[in-house]
Amino acid sequence: MAGVTSPDALLRRVEVRVGRRLDGLLQGERQGRRPGPGGESSLTRAYEPGDDVRWIDWPLTARSPEAMVRVPELEPVLTAWALVDLSPSMVFGTHGGTKVGQAREVLAALGAVLRRRGDRLGIAATTSGGLDLLRPPRGDRRGLVNGIAALDAMQPQPSVGRTDLAHAVTLLGRVARHRGMITILSDMPWSPGLERAIGGLGRRHDVIICEIRDRREREMPEVGTIPLRDVETGRTLLVDTSDPAFQQRFREAVADAEARRRGMIARTGARYVRIEPGTDWILDLARSLGSGQRRRLAS
Repeated sequence: MAGVTSPDALLRRVEVRVGRRLDGLLQGERQGRRPGPGGESSLTRAYEPGDDVRWIDWPLTARSPEAMVRVPELEPVLTAWALVDLSPSMVFGTHGGTKVGQAREVLAALGAVLRRRGDRLGIAATTSGGLDLLRPPRGDRRGLVNGIAALDAMQPQPSVGRTDLAHAVTLLGRVARHRGMITILSDMPWSPGLERAIGGLGRRHDVIICEIRDRREREMPEVGTIPLRDVETGRTLLVDTSDPAFQQRFREAVADAEARRRGMIARTGARYVRIEPGTDWILDLARSLGSGQRRRLAS
């Protein structure tokens, strides 16, 4: 994609912008892989040379003939995947960038947080319904930079019909065999079977949906008669945006689509974050990543 920030520069900017904020909100959300005092114990045994003295259980040692330690239980590495929607509708944008650009920044933030925790992130992308990009999970910074660069090399392709996001979700479920976390970065176009596909994914994985929107998708300015084109189907329609009847139909259509979309997401049990330029999506993302239980959408 021409004219975008390089993956390395993007990641540096995101790390500076969200590092402390996300780290502060996420502390204690998951058990780390470096044992420390006060951790949950999984094993009580006699002290051995080389053990951390902070592991010594002094009350238990006082009742035993030898020093006893409690070894903290270490959590295995989390394997996470991010599915990025690169359908033609994601090219739209009116406030400082496209939805693809916004998804790119959210992906960098996800990768930065997971890398700090010692977890791994795999990257998948779809342009029409298949998995057109598949980068295996990695936990190093270079892997994240290369994954974003591979994403940048792709271009949304015009399609005859709308993107089959449900099929891409199903395919990723087959790839992600180990239980973990899957984040979907998309403007969430409705398609038959999408609710079932996400619900099926959620039976094995913790699913987070980052819905990426643009303000003009729900607010149509009155600028007279203009052509509007559906970027996924190519269909063009001439409309009078100053017509009150059109504005009313537009608002009703937007409200109906949002209600249907939110209801579908709520029924899947997935966590939900709305991403929109100009909003504090960083805080919303951090809260979603830090939530110990799946959140239900407010009605």
